[in-house]
Amino acid sequence: MADLRCEGLAKAYGARAVLSEVDLLVREGTTTAILGASGSGKTTLLRLVIGFIEPDSGTVAIGGNLVADAGRLHVPAHKRSVGYVAQEGALFPHLTVGENVSFGLPRGERRNSARIGAALDLVGLGRDYADRRSHELSGGEQRRVALARALAPGPRLVLLDEPFSGLDAALRAETREAVLGALAAQGATAVLVTHDQAEALSTGREVAVLRSGRLVQTAAPSTLYRDPADLDVARFVGDAVVIPGRADAGEVDCVLGRLRLREPVGDGPVDVMIRPEQLRLASSGEGESRSRLLSARIVGYTFFGPETMIQLAIDSQPATLVARTLDHDLPPAGELVAVEVEGPVRAYPREAAP
Repeated sequence: MADLRCEGLAKAYGARAVLSEVDLLVREGTTTAILGASGSGKTTLLRLVIGFIEPDSGTVAIGGNLVADAGRLHVPAHKRSVGYVAQEGALFPHLTVGENVSFGLPRGERRNSARIGAALDLVGLGRDYADRRSHELSGGEQRRVALARALAPGPRLVLLDEPFSGLDAALRAETREAVLGALAAQGATAVLVTHDQAEALSTGREVAVLRSGRLVQTAAPSTLYRDPADLDVARFVGDAVVIPGRADAGEVDCVLGRLRLREPVGDGPVDVMIRPEQLRLASSGEGESRSRLLSARIVGYTFFGPETMIQLAIDSQPATLVARTLDHDLPPAGELVAVEVEGPVRAYPREAAP
């Protein structure tokens, strides 16, 4: 396997810039998730890496070998040793599973049943699938066959374009685990693009956030969630409670009290970012120690099975706050509760009004 290095990649279609100065490093044997909204440039980035299109500027190197250098070098896609899993698998309906898997192999290897069977075993399907047709497979099985087809030639790099889209929640999770297991078993270097935040955070060793054609932050999932580069990233990678405050000496004063900051910011007006699970509730009359906590009224609940989102109204805060809890024994709507913040928070300097 090999690492992937993109430096200064840019691509435009006419006057519309799709990618601008993208720098990306995916280390050998790891998976990086590219997270971005629709139209952010995710698929264009994949197409540049695989060689379907040429960059306007910048370079692409796989395993230390330059495969694209704008205006100077463009190695064709079929010579880059890159496996590609398209959205929804894109199997050939007139071919059997085995024939689909063998499609990317050299002609002399396409009847090698042992190699086809090994690829199917790798993705957790088994060799008895080889004679089936794609219409006989579930959506998750089709995605696994597509991955087996991509892995069979032993590529240096695997690219996955929204590989779990359209699957129901349970099948999505099951297929994701199978795909990650197969990539790990082969020691593959992989890039997965998605617009799904939970998928990106649970899949990549690193997550790169692509916004309007620019990579705005690349970090480990936990770092990205706890220490987003700006408020837009914070809101994009998870639920966020954002309230005004004033930073002072490494702490911040806001409607929720004086809170510790995860990272120091300059003194002055800030936007405070708190994750909903940091808001903890208790009965407002629960002991003297609770008298110093903020009082809020429960407006309503949104139930998500293992967790519940609680909407809270505070007199001095025009917008409702949202807390996340795993508790099921909760006070009724309309009741007053005490609210406290657990752990340090992030704050971002607020731009002065013009």
